[in-house]
Formats: sequence, structure tokens, C-alpha cells
Amino acid sequence: MKELAQRAYFFLCLAGGRALRSGRYTTTRIVSDGGDLRVRKRRLFHAPFLIWMGGPLVRVLNTGVRILPQVEWEDRVRRVSQSLRGTSIQTDAGRTLVLPYLAGETLATSLEDPQLETSVRKSAMELAVIALAEFHDLGLTHGDAIAENVVVDLETGVAHWFDFETVHDSSRGIEWRRADDVRALLASCVLRTAPEDLAETVHLILDVYQDEDVTRLLAENFASGLRRPLTFHLAQAALSFQSFREIGRLLSERLVDSPPMTSFAPSARPSLPME
Repeated sequence: MKELAQRAYFFLCLAGGRALRSGRYTTTRIVSDGGDLRVRKRRLFHAPFLIWMGGPLVRVLNTGVRILPQVEWEDRVRRVSQSLRGTSIQTDAGRTLVLPYLAGETLATSLEDPQLETSVRKSAMELAVIALAEFHDLGLTHGDAIAENVVVDLETGVAHWFDFETVHDSSRGIEWRRADDVRALLASCVLRTAPEDLAETVHLILDVYQDEDVTRLLAENFASGLRRPLTFHLAQAALSFQSFREIGRLLSERLVDSPPMTSFAPSARPSLPME
């Protein structure tokens, strides 16, 4: 009976997640500016209404995140871009953000390429995880760390996170926020992974990130399907029920096999070349 209830709730959340994902409120264009490429990103006219309506919803779902209104969004993009890349961000008269163009492809695009070799897929995920770990080492967290929000340049071996419209609640602990980012990245990578490679993908991400405390918190997200944030999580990555359960099993086994209370210092992580 419990299994049936979990399945029913999961598919209800999956439908709700798809509805949430359909609510788009920004538009992005790549333009040439004096020979240099720039990204122009602006919010659609109905964005303030969607963000206002979404506020109570994310609180009810206990997501631990919120979508930033225009001014806070602009301020966060400026601060994060300066911290990560030392670049300044412009805003034109129409409240459009003018961002630097980041070479490469999003991790999601790379993983969806059926011709991509296995070794290259692994390298792309590793670069994204390393970039996320270094982002966290700066004391920052993303809030929507899905594979669509990181660009991987395989030629230079560099990954860049972008799209900082969502922020974690400051009331949540830093380890929780980091674990939430890893959860989003892991789920959105598994979504684009063949079932027979699921376990390898999960272990690759956790091995590269190297933080057992984060893994313990991460496991709580997949321990049961009867959780309030599930609708939001499935909006980020529409996993199947089977994949969700398999991730939970793998995390549980990993914790059993790991030494108790073990965590890795950030300096133990592989380093990512900086710009």
C-alpha cells in the first residue's frame, strides 16, 4: 500500500513539475557587439506576476529557494560574475542584462548528443562538478544547479555556471544548500543518462565533488518519494520513478560503505583552470 501511495504521489508531482517548468519568464539572445559576442537576457512582461505567484508556492513546497525580483536578480548577477570571472555586467535602459558570451555548450546539450563518446561525457560532467565545487568554495551556492545552467568548454577544459535568478534561502545551512545544488546537478545528469550507466554517473559526480556530509544530506532527498519539495525537484529534472528509487538505493549503499563522519577538505578536490 505504501509503495502504491508513493507511486501515485510521485506521478502527481511529476505532472506538477512539468506545469511549473512550462512557466517561462525570460528570453535570451546572442548578439554581436563590435565583433564580440554578448548575451542579452531580459524578463518577459508577465515575469513579475509569475514571480509574485511563485513565491507562496515555493514556500508551500518547502523548496528552500526563491526566485529573485528584477533588482535583486541584477545585483546578484553582478556580484557573482565579478567573483567568478572578474567581469562587469551592464543593464540597458530596457532592464536587459548584457552578459559576456561563454564559449562551449551547456552540459545538457552535450549529454543529449547520442554521438558523444563515453569518455567525453564523463569529462564534461567532471568539469561541471569541479566548477560547482569551486563555486561553493567561494561561499556561494547556485539555487538551480541543473545541467542546463552550466557551460562546458571541452577544448579548454573549463566549465562556467550561469543563470543566477534563483537563490537559496539564507535560513538554510550552507551544507544543505550545497547538497541541494549537487542534487539538482546529479538528477539533471541522470535524466540524460542511459539506465545501464546510471550508477556510474551517480558515483562519478559524488567522487569528484568529494564531500561525505553533502552526500548524507543528498541521500535524504531520495530516501522517500513522499516529500513536499518533490514537485519542484521534478520540475528541474523529470526523473522516472525507477531512476529516483535507484538513486536512493545507490546513495544508501554508498553511506553504508563509507567511514562514519568522513568529509573531504575542499583542497582535496581536483582544481579547475581559472580564467
